[in-house]
Amino acid sequence: MSSPSCAALLVILACVVLQSLDLSLQLRTDSREACLQQHRQVLVCLAWPDPVETPAVDG
Repeated sequence: MSSPSCAALLVILACVVLQSLDLSLQLRTDSREACLQQHRQVLVCLAWPDPVETPAVDG
């Protein structure tokens, strides 16, 4: 099974599990976080930092 096919299968499986548990996942790109919710109440959020640009190094 190719990587894209495997990734697609994992996403579908994750969606089925979330729906069966009455959970939803919200991605908030403006605040750079992802939140897992149940019945519109936030259970847990994960945030990630802004990307850091590093200067190019001559070599």
